[in-house]
Amino acid sequence: MAKQKYFSIKKNLQSILLTAAIFLAASGTGYLFHFIGFPDTNIVVIYLLAVLITSWLAQSFIYGFIASILATFLFNYFFAEPIFTFSVNDPNYIITFITMTITALITSILTSHVQRSTQQRIKLREETEKERYRANLLRAISHDIRTPLSGMMGTTEMLIDMTGKDDTRYELIRGLQKDTDWLHSLVENILNLTRLQDGKLSVIKQREAVEEIISGAVSHIEAHALGHEITVNIPDELILVPMDAKLIEQVIINLLDNAIKHTKSEQEIQIVVEPCKNTNTVKFIIKDRGTGIQKTDLPNIFQVFYTSNTENTDIKQGMGLGLAICETIVKAHGGSIEAKNRTDGQGAEFSFTLPMED
Repeated sequence: MAKQKYFSIKKNLQSILLTAAIFLAASGTGYLFHFIGFPDTNIVVIYLLAVLITSWLAQSFIYGFIASILATFLFNYFFAEPIFTFSVNDPNYIITFITMTITALITSILTSHVQRSTQQRIKLREETEKERYRANLLRAISHDIRTPLSGMMGTTEMLIDMTGKDDTRYELIRGLQKDTDWLHSLVENILNLTRLQDGKLSVIKQREAVEEIISGAVSHIEAHALGHEITVNIPDELILVPMDAKLIEQVIINLLDNAIKHTKSEQEIQIVVEPCKNTNTVKFIIKDRGTGIQKTDLPNIFQVFYTSNTENTDIKQGMGLGLAICETIVKAHGGSIEAKNRTDGQGAEFSFTLPMED
């Protein structure tokens, strides 16, 4: 804090000295023009140039505003009869002062605006470069991890099949399998996110049966989430929605995985599908009976790399990619996604909608 205050004072002092030096040079140039016999309009232009340079170098509208007023007063004091006073003999100078002040203010505002726009573009370019570098790094690491991880997953599945549940080594192998599955899910999420951000993961829509998509997601997640009861509530009629089946299945898997992380094994997780004829959309709802979502997390929960501040030590922390990928995929389909706490008791509720027509 003290260091920031020091740099702020130093910057202001530099700006003050810079402004004084610029107007000292402008006044000296004005005296030279006056001695040569140039008209006063040339001296006014010199002071306007001083305002422009001050606004540009000081990078602050405040100093530009001060420079605008200072330019008018200095011209009045040094070059308007009677000189070395702030009195004016010729009423025409009043119009000159007003015009000069307005022109200087407009010049200062425009210069400050250009400076801010330039700084914002530079900052945006730097952030884009950082994001691209981070995405490339994540992609490279994920690809390198993916191959040995697939081998580990296959080995653990073989060991599970070869080991009886009464064997003392079974729980150790089961724990290893859970960790490798978690790493595999993380790697896939990273790769999907980088592909979506780069536009390399295209959304190819076809009319798909909602029941089949949910069945595939539940089958995938149940193999890695023993002990959790997942109930599905889907209308009896066939619901066909234009979607990329693989991507929407990934959305449901990510939401179910998030629910499992925050829900104890004996608690229920629900999937509900609700056709909305008024809006011509289909709503997918995933409900759990976990600890719910903290109020501080709700505004940021779909941001990339944002993780919950929960104090539950039993929850395996991720990198904050799963929900961000869900939002990206749903929006790419023309839908919307939201998160909230349940109103019928403890737990969280995630829902997303997809349009019935492409």
